[in-house]
Amino acid sequence: MEENKPLTKMSLLKSLLSPSTLPHLLMLAIVSITFFVLARMDAEVWAAYGFVAFSVAYLCLAPLSKNERLGTILRYSKDSDSTLAQSFTARLKILILPLILGLILMFFAYLIFGENGMLSQVGSFLPATLGSLFIIWAIAQGRFFGLATMNAINVPEEGENSLDGYSHLPSLVMTSTLVVVLTFAVTEGLRFFLGNSSFSLWPYLFSFAVYGLCIYITWGQRKQASMNSATHTVARKWFWATQLFITWHVLSIFRSIDTASTDTLIFIEELFLMVVTVFLAIWALTSKGEGSESALFTRENALFWGVSFGYAYAGSVAMITSVMDDVRTVLIGGHVLVVATVMWSQRTMLESKTQRINSDRGIIESVEDLKIYDEPQTEPVAEKEIETPEPETNEQDSPANEDSIGDPIDWNQKPEALGDSTEWDDEIELLD
Repeated sequence: MEENKPLTKMSLLKSLLSPSTLPHLLMLAIVSITFFVLARMDAEVWAAYGFVAFSVAYLCLAPLSKNERLGTILRYSKDSDSTLAQSFTARLKILILPLILGLILMFFAYLIFGENGMLSQVGSFLPATLGSLFIIWAIAQGRFFGLATMNAINVPEEGENSLDGYSHLPSLVMTSTLVVVLTFAVTEGLRFFLGNSSFSLWPYLFSFAVYGLCIYITWGQRKQASMNSATHTVARKWFWATQLFITWHVLSIFRSIDTASTDTLIFIEELFLMVVTVFLAIWALTSKGEGSESALFTRENALFWGVSFGYAYAGSVAMITSVMDDVRTVLIGGHVLVVATVMWSQRTMLESKTQRINSDRGIIESVEDLKIYDEPQTEPVAEKEIETPEPETNEQDSPANEDSIGDPIDWNQKPEALGDSTEWDDEIELLD
């Protein structure tokens, strides 16, 4: 894959589904199902060892997979002359290193957390600890979705301020229409395919009740964003995406509560949600936005990070379902956490995004208003062109300038004393 290509969601998805690393995903599915069955057979501790070991194994291999030599061991290189059997064998070879490393780490986990291990007391809580990660994954799913959709929205370059704010009515009408369409498509589509002829109004009430709650708790942030056309546009588009995501999870909660829904349908939906969660997690780690890429999480090793997260996600679901013995209750709790996280993100993320856009726009406006004055540069004058100006004389001012400073002075002249110009009588009359 070329390094100079910008990182996008599509390029990341192609990297995850690349044929050169596809066997790792297949092993993820097979190993996870094996450990899930093991957990249901009252062997939760061994299943927890396995999920943690394989997750850590791929966690170690992910940053090292960028090495050219190790990368050739972990990736399949297609050979045009190889037969189907030979290519199948070559594809299995790339699984040898992570499989051996996972089994070794699983053995070390038993030595450390087993009955005779140094941390045997901690090992008894390992399944419950791994199951608690389900809560983290549910929260992360909502948070990562908010980040991914917010980064995908292009901020308008120019915006106009409004004292009263732009109207919320078009945005509310459009969002309401999208909620109705999604609710109708999911509910009635499943009812048609499942052959269930009964119509229920509850899904529509569920989705619109949550939608009204979202409008209520985010009204202040919407009002703040509506003061500028740029932030108003970002808020409108982002609420479309987040509200549809919330509606989808609300309908999933309703289907989990409804006894008419089949476990197969719920399993397919949760599997799809797991894939979406892992993809959003990798996207948030590998990129800070469209076109930017981190040094540790790249397209080349994104698959290995995803597989590591996949083992952790599957392990948390397996542990919590084995403890509670009720898959639907667990899934309902996960959906509730996702909805609550996205609703909370609608407040915090929109407020932060609005402030950041206004701050950046204020800096740009201050820079544009800043005037820089250059000092005038005098042109060099040739020496021949420089003329010494002659002093101008004014005949009218010449008498006044005779006693000016610098005139010749006779220092031998006797200074004139006070009284020299006074005439005195020769006779002096003395009075008695």
